[in-house]
Amino acid sequence: MKIFSAPEAMGQKYTFNNIGKLQLRLNEQNELINSLKETEIKYRALFNNSIDGIYKSSEEGKFIEVNSSLVEMLGYDSKEELLNIDIKTQLYFDVSDRNQQFGIEQRSYKKSDIYRLRKKDGSEIWVEDHGKNMLDKKGNLVYYEGILRDVSEKKKNDDVLDVLLKISKKGYSTSSLREFVQYIQIELGRIIDTSNFYIGFLNREKQTINIPFISGEESEEEFPAEKSMTAHLINSGKPIFIYEKGLKKLLQDDIIKLIGSSAKVWLGVPLRVDEVVIGAIVVQNYDNENAFKQSDIELLEFVSSHISLAIQRKKINDETRISKQILRKVLDNIPINVFWKDTASNFLGVNAISLKEMGLENENEVIGKSDFDFYDKNDAAKYKADEEAIMSSGEAKLNYEVPHLKNGKSKYYVSNKMPIFDKNNTVIGLVGTSEDITERRETQVQLEKLTEELKIQNDSKNKFFSIISHDLINPLSGIIGFSELLKENSANLEPEKIEKFATIINKSANFTLSLLHDLLEWSRVQVGSIKPDKEIFMLSDLLKHNIAGISSLVSSKEIGLTSNFHQNLSVSADKKMISTVIRNLLSNAIKFTPKGGTINISSEEINLNGKKFIETTITDTGIGMSGENVKKLFKIEHNYRSAGTNNEAGTGLGLILCKEFIEKNNGTIKVKSEQNVGSSFIFTVEASF
Repeated sequence: MKIFSAPEAMGQKYTFNNIGKLQLRLNEQNELINSLKETEIKYRALFNNSIDGIYKSSEEGKFIEVNSSLVEMLGYDSKEELLNIDIKTQLYFDVSDRNQQFGIEQRSYKKSDIYRLRKKDGSEIWVEDHGKNMLDKKGNLVYYEGILRDVSEKKKNDDVLDVLLKISKKGYSTSSLREFVQYIQIELGRIIDTSNFYIGFLNREKQTINIPFISGEESEEEFPAEKSMTAHLINSGKPIFIYEKGLKKLLQDDIIKLIGSSAKVWLGVPLRVDEVVIGAIVVQNYDNENAFKQSDIELLEFVSSHISLAIQRKKINDETRISKQILRKVLDNIPINVFWKDTASNFLGVNAISLKEMGLENENEVIGKSDFDFYDKNDAAKYKADEEAIMSSGEAKLNYEVPHLKNGKSKYYVSNKMPIFDKNNTVIGLVGTSEDITERRETQVQLEKLTEELKIQNDSKNKFFSIISHDLINPLSGIIGFSELLKENSANLEPEKIEKFATIINKSANFTLSLLHDLLEWSRVQVGSIKPDKEIFMLSDLLKHNIAGISSLVSSKEIGLTSNFHQNLSVSADKKMISTVIRNLLSNAIKFTPKGGTINISSEEINLNGKKFIETTITDTGIGMSGENVKKLFKIEHNYRSAGTNNEAGTGLGLILCKEFIEKNNGTIKVKSEQNVGSSFIFTVEASF
């Protein structure tokens, strides 16, 4: 065993320590290398999978590195192909865009720019470039690295919005239609091809198309509208987007005629004012059928709307100026008060007659003041309350009467007040009218009273003659018929027959006389000279009396008549009126019942609301009525009438009279009917105690 000296032992220990430290450093380096490899893998994954284009490029104009997204974005087939292009000459439309990326002022910070790049096929693409210059320790440029994002669609949309905004603003600021159209052509040219652009106006009287402006040139071209493509568009009232093939088809079908050369593509939209098509906006291209697309229709429609607004605005400005003059003259010459107020009910203006009624000479004496400055405070308070309610609800108050105290005298006005709204539909005041109707109101009251009296008299007259024709003719016909039989056959008739006919004639004559008497009494009721004269009588006797009066009519139509009522039916009513009701109802039953039919009369005592009534029902097996016609009965405005089974005429007023008489006696009347089955008329009269 070798024994080392102290110095040797110390040197060996030092060597072992160095080896340990070296090994530790090696381990750390390996960990760092592995970490860098992982970072590199992650970077490569991000680099290759990014949807944006990522690149490194040299100052000389060569790509150092590109990802797949950039290759695809620029339309190249491979990374190698893109790495071999000259960036300055093959990628940039404007080399200054490239130079800006390497400018000294940009070397110290990241930059984001939007500019055009040329794709492999020569088409343009708008990109947003986020990147920076990478410098060495001495500050020298090593390379440029960045991310490109395709913003072509966004750029286009921004350009469209910018163009439309400028057109919109110009439309509101210009007073010259020609200047506005020229501006439209220039601005629209930024986003679509307007090299062949025109606006045509239709002259309906001359049936021509006038084109005051063509593609930026001064023009007053005019041609017949007949079968032109522009006229075809105007007549259709809808946008037309058509290619050369479609134009040729319209030519072949003789729908249009060719004016000038045929376009590869033609696009037009109608120009409307007040919903009427007055012209068209047209763009066309003679070389490239892909010059326009469907979305360009919306652009032209937007332009069309603003041209329409410009035309309408000029028209409105001219009309407004004239209308204001006319309106003021009308307001100052109409014979009613007109006023307008703010939201505090202070006057903003009044017309001439209002000034006169207020005892003022100048409108300035009214403006800014309220009703409290001119009228009784109670009236003024009511006016203000009404106006606050109107402005609060936003609803007009129309045609209402307003009492007004003036110089101690009551006057009446008919007023109208309507809220005024601004463009945001907010109430900003009201406009009102008031008309003095004091004299008219007094006259109207008198006229209404006289009219009512005349109406009553006229209705009474009509009803009187109606009853005569309805109830009097039938018994008189019986008298005439039997008297003619006696006259023509008296020599051959047996005494018994003569006596029988004479009896019938006598009964009919008495019945007729009684009817005439009742009519005269009724006419007195109608003119107000008498009121229903109630008495207690036997309704059963009155029914028998009236049944006897119609016996000849029942026999002549061979109708069966039955009755079912007690002998002691006592009622309290006007006997003559109730008799007229019974006769009318029996007469109607006979009229509408065919030969061989039956009529039944019945009465019974009933209770209604704690009161006793006698209810009488007259039922027939006649032709009946529909539900619709039943509703017309008892209503004078309908005056429903129908011929009888033997074509008996009627006035349609008999049932109206029945209803009136029954109601005057505190009773009711109703009807139940079915077509081809029959009808039942039911009336009630107060029973006597």
